[in-house]
Amino acid sequence: MKNEELIRKWLLDQLTKEEEESFKRSADYADIVKIWGNLPNVATPPALDVESEWEKFRSSRLSKSKAEGQGISWPQRLIGIAASLVIISILSYLFLNYNFTGSSSIKLSESQVEQYLPDSSIVVLNKGSELVYNKKNWAEERSVKLEGEAFFRVKKGSTFDVVTSSGMVTVLGTSFNVKQRNQVYEVKCFEGKVGVEIKGQKSELTSGQGFQLINEETVMFNVEGNDEPDWMKGKSTFYKMPYRAVLSELENQYDLVIETNDVNLNDTFTGNFPHDDLKIALDVVTAPSAYNYQINENKVLISRGNQ
Repeated sequence: MKNEELIRKWLLDQLTKEEEESFKRSADYADIVKIWGNLPNVATPPALDVESEWEKFRSSRLSKSKAEGQGISWPQRLIGIAASLVIISILSYLFLNYNFTGSSSIKLSESQVEQYLPDSSIVVLNKGSELVYNKKNWAEERSVKLEGEAFFRVKKGSTFDVVTSSGMVTVLGTSFNVKQRNQVYEVKCFEGKVGVEIKGQKSELTSGQGFQLINEETVMFNVEGNDEPDWMKGKSTFYKMPYRAVLSELENQYDLVIETNDVNLNDTFTGNFPHDDLKIALDVVTAPSAYNYQINENKVLISRGNQ
């Protein structure tokens, strides 16, 4: 870090007018001011009150020097240099931390809240989902990492990638939904177009089209008459989805633990369940296969009907 002496004097409010003007023109000034103004959000440096300790020492030494009619001693200068080095070390740590850990994370465990990405695009996360992106380097690294499910409404003219463990979605001025959970990868396009890339294979979805990757098999389907996913309207909708994935989403929405007995988890389910009535939700997902269910606090047992 350059301008160490000016930084030290700035911290201690000892800059002359000329030095202050010179410091403000330096390359370090903007970063130092930004870091100093955001310390609670950047890092917690070692618990050392340098200015307080230095002031105690300075007052003690000055009082002694005046009584003895002496100037500042060499040991005092050494302590002053040491204090400066400590301050500069802390700032260097914060500077590096700020520059190389500029990630922002959005995590949702309960309610649906609209969040804005750096380009003013909107993202809404489904329950139990997390989105991570680099806010500081957004201009160079226009991508987000998603775990779970999210709906994106992209600002016209903006483009970025949504990266998941199963594949990547590239967008341009569109609205779409991405789900990556329990070996199920699903993309729905509600407006515009999106590009989907999986293991080097690329495909394109236009408005009203959907895509699923389940157990290494891909399925294309139509998204009927919606401008946003059903989970934003209080229900989870499935199209030929493995039963295990349906039960997993039920667990996620109701904070349940579901156990099964003699249930075929590879059967597929097409339909939807509400997010505000557990009994109706269980009726919907068990009735087609004539399964029974028992509720015990936050645990549910689903079993075949003749048991």
